[in-house]
Amino acid sequence: MEAYKRNSKNQSEGFAESFFQFCRNHKISIYIVLLMIFLTYGFMLFHFSFSIDTEDIIIKQMEFYNGWLAINRYGLVFTKWLTGLLSIIPGFAAILMAATTFIYSLAWMYFFYWIKGKNCGRTELCWVFPVVYFSSVPMVEQTNFQCQSFEIAFAMLICAAALLLEWKWILSGKFLRLLLSILLGVWCFASYQAFVPIYISASLTSFVLAYHYRNEEVGGQVILISAKLFAVFLCDYLIFSLLGKFLRFLKGIGAGAYTNSMIHWGKYPLHEIVSSLKIYAGDVILGRNIFWNRGYLFVCIGLLLTVFWKIRKKAAEHRFYLYYVLVIFMLLASPFFLPVLLGSSPVARGQLALPFVVAAGAQMIGERILENTEKLSEHFEFIRAAAAGLLLLLIFRGNIVPGNRLLYSEYVVRQQENTLTEQLISKVAEMGGTEESTVVILGIWSPACNPSMVQGETLGHSFYEWDQAIPGSTCNRVLNYWSSLGYTYQKPNEEHWKKAEKLGEEMPSWPQQGSVIRDEDMIVIKMSEPVLLFTD
Repeated sequence: MEAYKRNSKNQSEGFAESFFQFCRNHKISIYIVLLMIFLTYGFMLFHFSFSIDTEDIIIKQMEFYNGWLAINRYGLVFTKWLTGLLSIIPGFAAILMAATTFIYSLAWMYFFYWIKGKNCGRTELCWVFPVVYFSSVPMVEQTNFQCQSFEIAFAMLICAAALLLEWKWILSGKFLRLLLSILLGVWCFASYQAFVPIYISASLTSFVLAYHYRNEEVGGQVILISAKLFAVFLCDYLIFSLLGKFLRFLKGIGAGAYTNSMIHWGKYPLHEIVSSLKIYAGDVILGRNIFWNRGYLFVCIGLLLTVFWKIRKKAAEHRFYLYYVLVIFMLLASPFFLPVLLGSSPVARGQLALPFVVAAGAQMIGERILENTEKLSEHFEFIRAAAAGLLLLLIFRGNIVPGNRLLYSEYVVRQQENTLTEQLISKVAEMGGTEESTVVILGIWSPACNPSMVQGETLGHSFYEWDQAIPGSTCNRVLNYWSSLGYTYQKPNEEHWKKAEKLGEEMPSWPQQGSVIRDEDMIVIKMSEPVLLFTD
């Protein structure tokens, strides 16, 4: 144990030198990461468009942030305050996101290199994890969310730093490292709830790597190390929850219903919940929609083959090997902890633990293949180049192309939407509309799609069709969108709505003559007939 601590202490010294040496030794991997960031987010950077909720955060600001505080996203607000971004700058947020994505990619590459121990294992594929992760379609969906795109990327950087400090404490002590790890962990959780399952998956991944590559050091300490990992996570989560309650108390804000509304347990019959979870698992495993490909299935097969290969021999050679196998199963199951907790499928932009596991698993499998082929084949260099090329092709085809289809769809929708907005505002002006006029928008407008377009959860959807399930919400969102462009009008009250709906019964839909009328100080725009969302 003393030798174990001495070795760990040596590795903890000269962190800056170690990190920069790692960067110098892995320039090709860094160039690959830069190229893939450009291929993934280049379209977004050069074709800026408002995303859903961008208009709300521009107009409401502190009201919007109070909503985040109500659902324990105070870390997100703190990051905005710390960086001077409480007044959001759309477009610039995307640039910051891309830059921070590069930085957190380096951080995670170094963390996985460090946790395996110096000069342990193949590192030519260290670029695989960050590239698979940030190019995944759920991450593209999330980062297009301008109001928190940079902050989520920053939270990924915090997460890597928290785990690195945690493992430095586990291996060589020093209370300050533990304290900093907990503070960063709380900040990470308070940035976005999705980081709670991400942290679990990351902790399991780090244990798997430490056990595999440092077996002589950690093989006899797996229970103690597991207990420390669990204790730190539990401490992070408790402080995160208690601090959120304390801040809500100080601000006089009640707990938000956003996250609680996602929980289906006790609200729906058990058989419906089970059926929903089965469908979701099938979608994920078989890649049945744009958000998921079959990467998770291949990673499951690959990791299980590696741990069960010669299991009797390895169990005899390595202590706690069956425990290690159990952790592998927990790692593969970790993306489903959140759906089971909710009793329903989470939104794709909140299910970031799944691409994390796929990315980490793909890198582990690739590195194991390189380790074995180096010993068994004289054509190692060719195999290494072929493996890298195949991985890049699969990432391009399975992640980058679908992600860019979504970004292209968003761009086309915004182009159509901009034209529509100019026409409607011109029509309101013709009717004598001013800032004192009340504008009521009835119905919805949906964009025209071409064969290359595809819709995500928010990407590819219009402000003019969003929130249609809540009466009046689409109108309010469009008026906020107009206001963010500099065209401000009064929002309708209940009396305006009743009067406008009655007038709308006799009006044709846009763009026909008579689809925009004025009644005293109110201007009514009818986009479509009433939308029936539910039928018996």
